[in-house]
Formats: sequence, structure tokens, C-alpha cells
Amino acid sequence: MTETADGFVVRPAGPADARSFLMLWRSVVGEGTFVRSDAVHGSVRTFRKRFRSSWTNEEANLVAVHGDRVIGHLSVSREEHPVTRHVASLGMAVAPEWRGRGVGSALMAEAMAWARAHGVEKLALSVYPDNQRALALYAKFGFVEEGRLTGHSRKSVGYRDEIVMGRWLIDPPT
Repeated sequence: MTETADGFVVRPAGPADARSFLMLWRSVVGEGTFVRSDAVHGSVRTFRKRFRSSWTNEEANLVAVHGDRVIGHLSVSREEHPVTRHVASLGMAVAPEWRGRGVGSALMAEAMAWARAHGVEKLALSVYPDNQRALALYAKFGFVEEGRLTGHSRKSVGYRDEIVMGRWLIDPPT
């Protein structure tokens, strides 16, 4: 658990965070621009169950909490296939009014700690090209663009490109 100067805490999600997480997720999905989802799936019960085991060898679900309100979430999970088990993929959402206030940085730092502690060698993510804040955050943490998936997301607003980014936690292979 990490407490910040801005008064929020970053920690593994717990079942009691499910309702507040869903409020955050509905808000971010409702913007229609920053995450792949066009609709929210899953109930409070679904997320209570998911958040029972939020820090395992396979995945971590992290929340940034201000008071009892979830203001940010990051999920990171190890790839399942044997040839990509060294890679973990992540996704993040931050409440609109908390963006630019260190929430994303605090979540990323904790995700990198999880990855190192669990032997992950590379982190991977994708981001929409117009999400400048996210691109800057990922660059700050050493992520580099590895490619672009043209029209990869088919959202209600149309087809969206995705930039694929990666960050090696070990010396990259040659």
C-alpha cells in the first residue's frame, strides 16, 4: 500500500471496492474515448469476486482510493501461453477529475513492483493515438512504441488505431 501526498492510497483492490470501482468504470467507459470498452459488463457481485484475489502470481488488480472512493484502477496480468508467460499486459483507468494529479504514476509504480516481484520480464499495453496524457505517462515509465494496429478497435464511434507499447524489465534480447 502506498499513500501519496495528494491524500490517495494505492493498494490491491478488495471486495469492498467493487461498487465504487464500477462507478469509476462507468464514468470512464461513458467518455467513449480512452478505453476499448463501449459498455460496462459485470455486476458489483462480479467484481467483488474478482477482487478477492487481487495480488497473485498471475495478476494484480490495483486501485487508487481517496477516502472510500476508487479514483483509479490498473489491472496487469501475465500472458497465458507458454511462449509469452514472461510478458504481462496492463490496462488503466483514472477518474477524469483526478487525471494529471499523479494517480496514473502511482498505479504504474505499483504495477511495476508487482511485475518485478513475480518475475515478469516485459510489460505490454495498447493505447489510442490521441490519448496524449497516457502516452506521456507510459513514456515516463520507459514504455516505447512497438507498432500500430490499424483500425484494431471497432467502437461505437468507428474504427480506432491502437499503438502497441512495451517496457522491458530486464535487458532486452538482441
